[in-house]
Formats: sequence, structure tokens, C-alpha cells
Amino acid sequence: MAKTVGMSAPLSARELVRTEMTRQILEVAREHLARDGAAGLALRSIARELEMVPSALYRYFPSRDALLSALILDAYEALSREAERASENAWEAETDDVERWLAVPRAMRIWALENPHQWALLFGSPVPGYEAPQSTVAPYARLAEALVRPIADAHVHGRLHTGPATKEPSGPLEAALQPVIDGLLPGVPAQTVASALQAWATLIGVVSLEMFGHWRNTVLDPEVFFESTIANLANLIGLRARR
Repeated sequence: MAKTVGMSAPLSARELVRTEMTRQILEVAREHLARDGAAGLALRSIARELEMVPSALYRYFPSRDALLSALILDAYEALSREAERASENAWEAETDDVERWLAVPRAMRIWALENPHQWALLFGSPVPGYEAPQSTVAPYARLAEALVRPIADAHVHGRLHTGPATKEPSGPLEAALQPVIDGLLPGVPAQTVASALQAWATLIGVVSLEMFGHWRNTVLDPEVFFESTIANLANLIGLRARR
């Protein structure tokens, strides 16, 4: 019988086994990540827990870095899905620009609280000697797109509030931010793009400070502080609530 157009062929028994084994390896690796941190991730230890010989595990992940890349990609995919879901829900609810902006930071914080070790893997201390592969760029870009979507929409429809300084030409700044302008915010003034990047950096910092326990005896209610911060960031970018 001819294969139906648009439908994927069923996985073979070997492919099913490989998919399930990969899932199990990543599951155990996440447990080790939580216990030992990214720098302490060891394939031999994971193989021992799965009752595999190391050479068998190497057929799935040939090195520690390959496994680490898979964990990072998995974490970015999960966080991006949550950000996109929050963005879509805000759009479907026909909220204003500010509420559309707030939806993604809130989703990111909730995901971080539920997945602290994966957040640390993405935004914590770099692993010595490790360099993330190009494959992590796509899910990272999806996360960024969900975050800047309200900014781009407000700009296109003339709702983005910019001060006089924002409208002035800024050659060096525009040149410095050209990849972001071209990839995420075409036509948006360089000063506004800079504000968006400052908002991104602040967002990652505020969530990380909470996640890593740095607010202890300083900020008594991190959620209240977080809400105040992201509301201020919306205003900094030039987003305004519907009157």
C-alpha cells in the first residue's frame, strides 16, 4: 500500500529501542545534573546506574559534551515551548501590549522554579572546556522571539512609545546590535532594541538571583519584586497598557 502523503513512516523496532534508550539516558543524566552539577556529569556513572557498559552508552552519546549538548537542547526546547504557549494565550485573550509582554517573563520564572537545575544549566556558570553547539541557536531564538513579539507588533502598528533620544540616529549602537535588529526587531530604533536587550539581561538576572538563593534576607517576597521589575521593563521598552 502506498504511504499516505504527509504522514511519517512508523519507527522500526530498532528505532523505537534507540528512542526509548535515549530517553532513559537523558532522564538519568538530569538526575545526575541535579546532584552533581554540569561539571560533574560523567558517562561512566550514568552507564553504571543504567546497568550498561560504557561502550554501549557511547553509541548514543560519544562524549560528555555530546550528552551535555543534548541536555541543553532539551532544556531550551522545554523553556521555549512554555514561553510560546504563554505568548499565544496572551494573544488569544486579546490583552494589551503590556500584558502580552508580561506573559513570557512570568512563564520563564515559573519554568525556572519548577526546573532549577535545567535553568542553571542554561544560565548558570559555564562548564569549563565546553562550548554549546549551533543546534542550540534555534530554540534560543524561539524563546527570544516569544519575548520580543509584543515589541515588534507594537512597533508595526504605531503603539510603541519612544522618547526623542530614541528617534535620533545612533550609528555605533545600531552597528553593535545589527544581528538582533535584523533577526528579531527589523525597523525598530536601535535605542529600543538596546532597551529590549537590557530587559532580557535583567530578566535572566532577577530569576537567577532568586533561583540561586541570593535574595535571602534581602527581598522577602521575590514574586512581588519580580512583578514590579517586569512592569518597569515594559515601560522602559516603550510598551503601554490599553486605556
